[in-house]
Amino acid sequence: MLPEFLDRLFYLVGEAVVLLALFVLLLSIFVALLILYSFKTGNFFAARIMLLGTTLLESVIKSLFWIAGADDAVVDDVGVRLRNYINRREFIKTPREQRFIFMPQCVRSTECPAKLTPEGIKCVNCGRCNVGEAKRYAESLGCRFFIVPGSSFIKRIIKKYRPRAIVGVGCSMEIKEGLDLCHSYAIPAQGVPLSKAGCVATTLDWEQFYEVISENK
Repeated sequence: MLPEFLDRLFYLVGEAVVLLALFVLLLSIFVALLILYSFKTGNFFAARIMLLGTTLLESVIKSLFWIAGADDAVVDDVGVRLRNYINRREFIKTPREQRFIFMPQCVRSTECPAKLTPEGIKCVNCGRCNVGEAKRYAESLGCRFFIVPGSSFIKRIIKKYRPRAIVGVGCSMEIKEGLDLCHSYAIPAQGVPLSKAGCVATTLDWEQFYEVISENK
């Protein structure tokens, strides 16, 4: 039989654990409702608190979506839009000449003749896809444009050139990871999600892409 003080201690610890679990659950439900509100309206309420809650409680929130029969991809989608919203002010203050654009290789044509180099794939403007036109337009603004096969290239380029701002294109998960990476380097970034994800022949909203890279204060 346990001494009375130990019995009391275990009781208090158990009670604290239950209260903590209840608090986490209620907070997760609150953040999940905020995410649904933002997804439906495009507006953000208490953006930084919402981002902190989404970051810390992501797995719990996604579980709540799963239990409710909702698509948990909404969490990643809103997370990207939330980061964009928070970063936008600093991003548009950055001169275009100091912005780097990262385009995933999957957007290229399946017949792309470009070769891989230490700084990504070098577009030869063959006209088989929209990437060449996007590159010409971005560079006409003064931006640096990279076509990358993976995150290791992005890290290498960031460490080498230290960009002041970044635009990244990819699926929601890739953008989320990229925005987290940029945050670790204190670089304001904007993510442009693919409208059709996959490994090859992906697509994006080019009008949205041009709008983001052109934005200025």
